[in-house]
Amino acid sequence: MTPPLDLYNRILFLDLRPWQLSGISEAKFKQDLNDFQKTFHQFQPIYELSFPKPLSNKRKYFQTLIESEAIGFLNLIHQQINDSINDQAKIYLVHMALTRSLNAKLNEVHQIIIERDCNQDVLSSTPGSIKIDSSKADEAYILLNLKHQLVRLFLEVQDNYPQFLSTEPLSENEIYLTYFSHGSPDPSFIKKSSKIEHVSPANSLLNIQSSTNFKPIANDVRELAKGILSYPDIIKDSDRFASFEESLRSYDYIDDNYNFSDRHGMKNNLAMIYHHLINKGYFNKRKFPGKKGNKDIKGNKEIKEVDIRKFLDHRYNTDVDKQFRSYRNKPDEITAFVDKQYWLSSMTYC
Repeated sequence: MTPPLDLYNRILFLDLRPWQLSGISEAKFKQDLNDFQKTFHQFQPIYELSFPKPLSNKRKYFQTLIESEAIGFLNLIHQQINDSINDQAKIYLVHMALTRSLNAKLNEVHQIIIERDCNQDVLSSTPGSIKIDSSKADEAYILLNLKHQLVRLFLEVQDNYPQFLSTEPLSENEIYLTYFSHGSPDPSFIKKSSKIEHVSPANSLLNIQSSTNFKPIANDVRELAKGILSYPDIIKDSDRFASFEESLRSYDYIDDNYNFSDRHGMKNNLAMIYHHLINKGYFNKRKFPGKKGNKDIKGNKEIKEVDIRKFLDHRYNTDVDKQFRSYRNKPDEITAFVDKQYWLSSMTYC
């Protein structure tokens, strides 16, 4: 389950809306801040928010809430990813964090900032300024703090797990342009994080686990068998095929030794993937002759679908002949399957 960012929801829509708390005294905010239970980092962050110093107790209180929720969000997402049983689950968690939780809050805070007419100039003003009403200044400070914190969280998740992204990563400038229709501030509010020294009294900082050490091999991975074409004969573009096999490993279809993960339903999926690769033109159409001794071998041979299926079965130590033949006349089912898998639907023609 992706962390829900409940505190941010309360600040934007519920009981913690700053404009609904204009009657609360500075003394009350100070007391609430003293009573607030802190959240500690369990993982070293990449970034931190460098925001103007809060100059009222109300601002200090909300800045603490916003920072605490960010720490809790990162602690939970890192822990969930570390505890995931395979890379497919990790890809799902990263995808949901970026495209659901953070995407929703970035759009929501943008809309609220527009509705509340929050002015960026408040960041260089002081409470009680002649130009900006004190209550309105605090409101703008809080919403803008939340805005930049969300951008920082997007970068934090994205840059910690580039190997699990289902879309192209966004630069800081691209995130601001995408969600707020302006470039990143200059200077940026997002800085490289300093080393975290203060952590939970009961725990030390944990390490973010790395991904699999799988390295795609642009060559045959097993001894050639009779009737099996070689990697150089059949693969059209080794770089693109290597990228495909990295995804195949990430989604747990094969292990680090290229053995197929034969779980229920996976053979049907693999057979459809074979057809998809053929449709995308990942294989040569003909096997061209080589040399025998100092003489050129004449003639060439057409590479058929059965040759491709045999090559892939041999490479992944499996047999999906029955499933492959079954899906030969089911293009609609293959299309429906591919459309639900971003890593497949995003593949370009080779």
